[in-house]
Amino acid sequence: MSDGFYGADLVQLKQLASAMDAAGNRLQSQLIGLDSSVSVTPWPGPDADKFRQDWLASHSRLLRGAVAFLHNASKELSRNAEEQELASFAGGGSLPASVISVPGLPLGESPTPRPDDIEGKSAVDIKGWWEALPADQRQAFMREYPVEAGNTNGIPFNDRVEANKINAQNRIDWLKEHDPEPQFNRLRMDVGYPGRFAAEHDAWEQRQSGHDYLQSVVDGDVKLAAYDLGNNSIVEMIGEYKAGTSTIITYVPGTLTNEASFYGGNPQSVSRMLVDADKSGGTVAFVYKGSDFPDGDPLEAFVGEAKNDEFVAGSSPVLKDFQAAVDLEKPSVAQTVGIGHSWGARNLMGSETNGARYDKLIALSGAAMPPGWVADPATDYSTYTYPDILLTAEANGLAGENFPMKDPAFEKHLYSPPGDDDWRDHLSGDNHTLIATAGSENDIAMRDVRKEIFSD
Repeated sequence: MSDGFYGADLVQLKQLASAMDAAGNRLQSQLIGLDSSVSVTPWPGPDADKFRQDWLASHSRLLRGAVAFLHNASKELSRNAEEQELASFAGGGSLPASVISVPGLPLGESPTPRPDDIEGKSAVDIKGWWEALPADQRQAFMREYPVEAGNTNGIPFNDRVEANKINAQNRIDWLKEHDPEPQFNRLRMDVGYPGRFAAEHDAWEQRQSGHDYLQSVVDGDVKLAAYDLGNNSIVEMIGEYKAGTSTIITYVPGTLTNEASFYGGNPQSVSRMLVDADKSGGTVAFVYKGSDFPDGDPLEAFVGEAKNDEFVAGSSPVLKDFQAAVDLEKPSVAQTVGIGHSWGARNLMGSETNGARYDKLIALSGAAMPPGWVADPATDYSTYTYPDILLTAEANGLAGENFPMKDPAFEKHLYSPPGDDDWRDHLSGDNHTLIATAGSENDIAMRDVRKEIFSD
């Protein structure tokens, strides 16, 4: 160039990288709010169903792609800026302070590993990459990229838990600073506005109700093995995953499970009971919601998504990948147990069709098998249920062609419900929920589950 200027203006390049990253964060926050609004807005009918399907299948994915593009562009700009600095140094300039005298690193190498280092790699390769990093670089990666560190299969779960403390704190900060309470606008008094406002306010209250739970994560009282709202993912780890672990449970709750479900502890109750039942301390449980679940409008969730083969085909490979990460840390003598309630059993069996395997698979009022499922001869299958609305629907061909209480691979346990046993129990939603609880009314069923898992 004739004006004597070569390369980029480094200050402006770094400012652009920072702006890109900030824009990505803002767009991700807006996407989270839109996802919530789309799911809770009371709008029945075929037009609403089509809009929600289009949102999930296309529009929200485009926005997630834009978020990913902004973050990746920010990282690429930062990398280019560093390369420009190093090139200037090679041409006689001064070496920037950020790459001077970093112990244990070659001259000019960035002290912080980047998400680019693990992009496209298998969990096995990521595990090897992570273990080869010095401790200070692991800590730096968790500080700089907590979402990637807390949600990448292959990074050890105890490190993921530490990274997700940061993600939980970031979420608390966002709820405080960027999620004001919706205010009723008396000037917007069209016929549907009061209902829309009520749904918006309910969604806000639901988000804000997570503060105490998230603070427990930050304090270390609750451990999250995954926490990524952009991918509708939250996985709680109960117990310790260590060299002496003898039983690893992956518990998949059912239809309508969302992040807010975790705040009250209902999806965790069976897993917590099972972990506490092992007095040796050898049991760890992962309460898993690692992807989209059928958790929107109840009618759509139960009648549409939970029965939809394409929906489970999208969720089960994610569970398979998570289980592969679980297996990477599994002591050789430990057993793996998959427990699924309702649609959660369908998701577990879908993960089997994608290559996951479990020593035991337990269905609690389990939904129908996904297409292509074949029982693994090395797995022990069992199903536990009361007479309930799902079993009645399955028996009458309304909820899939094959299901655990019909399939010969499953050892079957059918219990009498508490109170009077009459025809209404066969249409009961309460009985469907009861089988996945740890209270006294379900103690006989849970005693049998404990016996199966721990052989006592």
